[in-house]
Amino acid sequence: MLKKIALIACLASLSPAALATTQCGPFTLKPDSSGWFFVNGERAKTQKVTFTKQKGDYDNATIKLRVKNSRAPGMVDMEQTTREGKGLLRAEIVRTSQSQIRIRGAYDCERSN
Repeated sequence: MLKKIALIACLASLSPAALATTQCGPFTLKPDSSGWFFVNGERAKTQKVTFTKQKGDYDNATIKLRVKNSRAPGMVDMEQTTREGKGLLRAEIVRTSQSQIRIRGAYDCERSN
């Protein structure tokens, strides 16, 4: 019962900015009503949200995601950092061995409709 109340309180505290779709380079990040993020239509396997100023302030937050790569086999680690409403997404393909090359990129983020 207490968990349900905490979940409802967290969902009610989400700002409209938190529910906005964000475009970061080739990635589209969109949260659903439960708070989980979808990247290019794929639901995040793991996610962690850290607020830098105050809880519920998505204009100053860091969101770490791991999602299935929609274009190739494997996973992508992502970290979206938003400060004062300006976002930056860092993405890196998860390597399965140390001999594989490291593929990563950084993208500016903009809110979209």
